[in-house]
Amino acid sequence: MSLVASIMKSLNRSHFKTLLIMERLHLRYEYIPVEVLAKHARANTDDLLKDLDELHRLGLVSRRKQEYLGYSLKQYGRDALALKYLVDHGVLDAVGLKIAVGKEADVYDGLSPSGHRVAVKFHRVGRQSFRQTRRLRDYGEHHSWYKQSCIAARREYQALELLYASGVKAPKPVAYNRHVDVMEVIIGDPLYVVTDLPNPFETFSRVIDNVKRAYRDASIIHADLSEFNVIVKPDFEVMIIDWPQWVPRTHVRGSEYLKRDVTNICNFFKRRFGLNVDVEGILRDIKG
Repeated sequence: MSLVASIMKSLNRSHFKTLLIMERLHLRYEYIPVEVLAKHARANTDDLLKDLDELHRLGLVSRRKQEYLGYSLKQYGRDALALKYLVDHGVLDAVGLKIAVGKEADVYDGLSPSGHRVAVKFHRVGRQSFRQTRRLRDYGEHHSWYKQSCIAARREYQALELLYASGVKAPKPVAYNRHVDVMEVIIGDPLYVVTDLPNPFETFSRVIDNVKRAYRDASIIHADLSEFNVIVKPDFEVMIIDWPQWVPRTHVRGSEYLKRDVTNICNFFKRRFGLNVDVEGILRDIKG
């Protein structure tokens, strides 16, 4: 991603205009004919081909010549469009090193124009299993992996707004565009790597308290909670991350998802720290 950020400095207004037009035309074409691109760009074909050759050299578009010469946006091209929007709207000033990798997202260190550190999360839904993602999430069978990634970014931003306003320990949302979320950066270790806690039951209780607050005050169920998306900060406070698959409390399978979330956390603390807790009692308490 730092490579894409550096490449953006060499792109001019005409390059970004071409990328934007390609994004729109992908609704109708997998590989967009050069003649169609030229018509929508109202550009001379030779000048357009120079831009496309440069974008292809930089790895932002792919090229195919069979029945016709066509171009398609690559992942980095879509990343560049999202970053361009966030920079132009005063959200981002720089993107740095990768700080986290998940099954369906990459997270990078970033800086706001005011110099504050932020986390820049690029959703890559379907990278591991496109069919499984469509089956487990209500994203629709007809959506491409990229469309699913955009939906995931929007959903996570919506969840974080509700959670942060309700006092749940989750990252503060900053902005989103396309398949990219910008949020508060969290310093700490994922729960699954933590082997020593001064008071395991206190940490467990903090996680459950946040599950309860999300359920009662924000009307949200995480629906994919485990030791992999709980962060333990240096002061042993906890943060719950990764919310794109959340469901409302009223969801037809809400009770099932809530029980699975709580059971996952209880099983981890029992396995790692020897805690024995009553899952059903905790669920009754959460639901009030």
